Formats: sequence, structure tokens, C-alpha cells
Amino acid sequence: MHLSKYFNSFIIYNIFLIIFFSLIVNGFPLFPIVNIIFYSIFHFLIIYLGIYYYRKKLYFVYFLYGLGLDLFLINEIGPHLIVFMLALIIFYLTFKYLNNLRKLNIYLMLLITQMTMICFEMIISQLMFGFSFQLNNFLEIVLISIILSYPIFIIFSKIDRFI
Repeated sequence: MHLSKYFNSFIIYNIFLIIFFSLIVNGFPLFPIVNIIFYSIFHFLIIYLGIYYYRKKLYFVYFLYGLGLDLFLINEIGPHLIVFMLALIIFYLTFKYLNNLRKLNIYLMLLITQMTMICFEMIISQLMFGFSFQLNNFLEIVLISIILSYPIFIIFSKIDRFI
């Protein structure tokens, strides 16, 4: 029996989002690198959904995850919600151009978008709530994102093909 009879790839990615959101929110205090890995994968996946599976439903999905991350991680509404919603609007405005790009260009755009989103989240957190923007933390997230992004992109491409 094929999995595609029951689930399409959009549903599978949303299940992944729920899993990674839960892992981010609960965290592993003894292993901060694991938290950064989950945070990085979550951002990559949410951007991937916005680019490859743009739908009106994503406004609700982005809103819920942005609000959830803000409330659970910093106890305030702000950076994730603002950045996620702005990113989705930008994806909508550039959707017709994104369809014409090659896979490598889309991958690079995903990676650059991820770094930009995380940077803006940190800057907004500093401006709105006084959290310090630590360059070491940002560079650590960037390095982990670069290492993990291509294998994750390949896995997502395979999921798209098989389901």
C-alpha cells in the first residue's frame, strides 16, 4: 500500500513541523547543540513549505508556529510571528519567479532566507525585548544550518517525488 493514498507531502511536512516544534519547545538542556539542530531544521522546513507549497492555509500555519515559538521561547509575542508572516508575504510576491529557478538556485535561496530570517528574529528580539544579539550563537546556527541544509533538501526532494 502506498503512503500517498493516505497522506500527501504537504501533510507529511506539517507532521514534521509539529514534531520539530515540540522538540524545540521542550528542548534538551544538557545538549544545546541538539536544540540548535532542531531549530535549524524547523526553520528550513517552514521556508521549504512556503516556497514549494504556497497555499492560503500557510498563513494560519505560519501564524500558529510564529505565535507558539514566541510564547514558548520568549514569553512575548514578536520576532518569530513578525518574521514568519513577512516571509510568507514575500514568498507570495515572488512565487512566479521562484517557479523558474533551478533546484540549486532554490536551495541557495532557501539557505540564505533561513539565515536572514534567523538574523532578523535575533535583531527584533534585541530591539523589542532587550535580548542580546550574540554573534557566536548566530554563527553557530549558521554553521549547523549550512551543514544540515543540503542533506535535508535532498530528503525533502525525495519525499516530494515518492509521495
